[in-house]
Amino acid sequence: MKLPNLSEAHLMPASWFDSGSGVLAEHSPRPESAPTCCPSVSIITPSYNRVEFIEEAIRSVLSQEYPNLEYMVIDGGSTDGTLEILRKYPQVRVISEPDEGVYAALNKGIRQAHGEIIGLLNSDDLYEAGVIWEVAGRFRKDPALDLVSGGAVAFEEDASGNRGEIARYTDEKQIHLLLVNVVFGPPIMNARFFRRRVYQNIGLFDTRFSIAADREFLLRVALAQLEEDFIDRTVYAYRVHPGSLTLNRARSNAMQTYSEHLAIAELYLRARDISRTARVTLRSWHSHETLAAGWMELLKGRPLRTVSYALRGWRYDPVWPFVSWFYAARKVFRQLGRRLRRGGRLHPPNCRKSQTECADGSKPASRLGR
Repeated sequence: MKLPNLSEAHLMPASWFDSGSGVLAEHSPRPESAPTCCPSVSIITPSYNRVEFIEEAIRSVLSQEYPNLEYMVIDGGSTDGTLEILRKYPQVRVISEPDEGVYAALNKGIRQAHGEIIGLLNSDDLYEAGVIWEVAGRFRKDPALDLVSGGAVAFEEDASGNRGEIARYTDEKQIHLLLVNVVFGPPIMNARFFRRRVYQNIGLFDTRFSIAADREFLLRVALAQLEEDFIDRTVYAYRVHPGSLTLNRARSNAMQTYSEHLAIAELYLRARDISRTARVTLRSWHSHETLAAGWMELLKGRPLRTVSYALRGWRYDPVWPFVSWFYAARKVFRQLGRRLRRGGRLHPPNCRKSQTECADGSKPASRLGR
């Protein structure tokens, strides 16, 4: 995912995400009294050397003051002071030992969790105030519900401590767990809460995928067509920073992400029990990812790898050349549209973003996500 520059975002004070105040908190004040029956909730946070973020994540959970809450931090053996912070919170259940990555840690936590409802919180992210109460209330009202989804924002913090919202995902049509949304949209896994039975029936995260295991899990959920409810507001805040696994401006894991997406698509395209509609969607996703990966390899000066991705796309979709032209044209028009929406003009071919002024006197437009 490409993100706008922080200077282009709407800056907000660091207290924006504080519990009980700010833009996120004002939507869902904590109920005055607990419901007569509070479903048990387990929140699981995987962590490894996150001393700069972990305490704020913990407070975003504990400040919910939900009475039937189990909060677990599955630590991978941190050595940077994270464990010292965790010791300050005896109400947090901590398991600290070497593991095989974030999804192995989550699987460990899910297996040991006692809650009827399970939510996942990254160590560098935050919950909105009151979200656990609202989620539990939705599950309590409808025993048939399998999951509750909500909206999410992505934010970034500058050197002065100002936080800017740089992406927002709150449209139910895009968040609802349809297969097309899972493969083409942001998974926002952590803005979703599941009953324990979902993990028991669907399975845990596939640790073969170190980056896209959340998307593969949601793909299984979408194919199972489970009962879902939607909270029409933001419930989760993703922090964008250089150390983030998926949300960082350098896009350092882009090629690995494409590789895992293709492996997932091919895994399901080879399955015999996939419906025709699902197969069409997965084939389209496979074509999209082969084009994106091939284009990135071409930009890096590796044309032979670009050819290998083209052949990989053609192998699963004979009309791949036509599909690739469609996606390429759409990408170009989207980039042109972004520039025009910013009020900028199209610049001469010889105008590079390193220049301070173009030949026509206009300012060069910066490229997103760089």
